[in-house]
Amino acid sequence: MRDTAHLKALYNPLLRPFVAQLQADNTPALDAARWPKISVVMPSYNQQDFIERSILSVLNQHYPNLEFIIIDGGSTDGTVEVIRRYEQYLSVWLSEPDHGQSDALNKGFARATGAIQGWLNSDDLYMPGAFQRVAMEFERHPDRRIVHGDWLNIDTDDQLLAYEYSFDFNVNQLKYEGFPLNAQAMFWRREVRERFGQFDVALYNTMDYDMILRFGLNEGDRAFLRIPAVLGCFRRHEAQKTRAFDERVLNEHRRMAGLHGYADKYQPLGQAKRWLYRLRRAYWYLRRGGLGYLSAKTCEALSRPHAS
Repeated sequence: MRDTAHLKALYNPLLRPFVAQLQADNTPALDAARWPKISVVMPSYNQQDFIERSILSVLNQHYPNLEFIIIDGGSTDGTVEVIRRYEQYLSVWLSEPDHGQSDALNKGFARATGAIQGWLNSDDLYMPGAFQRVAMEFERHPDRRIVHGDWLNIDTDDQLLAYEYSFDFNVNQLKYEGFPLNAQAMFWRREVRERFGQFDVALYNTMDYDMILRFGLNEGDRAFLRIPAVLGCFRRHEAQKTRAFDERVLNEHRRMAGLHGYADKYQPLGQAKRWLYRLRRAYWYLRRGGLGYLSAKTCEALSRPHAS
């Protein structure tokens, strides 16, 4: 397991200037025609404390063929004023009342034209160099349709809390046991989103789970390419929707299980499958992070509630 102090010394100084202000691009000019268009959709609502840093993490990529779309749900704090400061760099932005994050994502991706696409929450971050790395991986692997990497958990001040390893995708793992990756460290080809269709507006908390689930069901496990690189940062803070596993989240998971044909998840057979895939998770934690990482993640898992 990587030493936490070493990781903080490595990543904290990297992130701080990257999201502090719009940086001049001092790198050699990149030919936009050489690089595939990347579309980033950012849904937002009342995120004035974080959205500027999220925007900067996109713009400071200095990717030469970027389509950046922000869909705000009619924020009433200072979010819209922040967006306006950067509107010259945005392909599309709007602020209007909506029916939640899934609705905002539908509006955004309906406007997205990039060959490669991603979704960044307005409190999360992309890592430096993520876009070029992803574009190159798609070029090297034309048979793969979804690229995902590792991610950092960060606090409200962009300080590292934990390094999170992704592992090879398995749709049954996702069904019965949980995430092997993070949507904020994940990109996909346009045709994947077109086959996916619309986000389910009935889902308030779990639209990311539903998206990845449907990607897996539509595309198959072999469509996913894991790369050993940190692509994004997932921010942990008191106001985030995903902080607690409550009855609403459980009901959303039950809805998806019914819609996609694995309602046995909540029966004894499904419970057995969950333990089988927990063993697979333990294998990947050990393989990627070592015994210390496995031990830390096991203690973390035992301390939080799960669906039942």
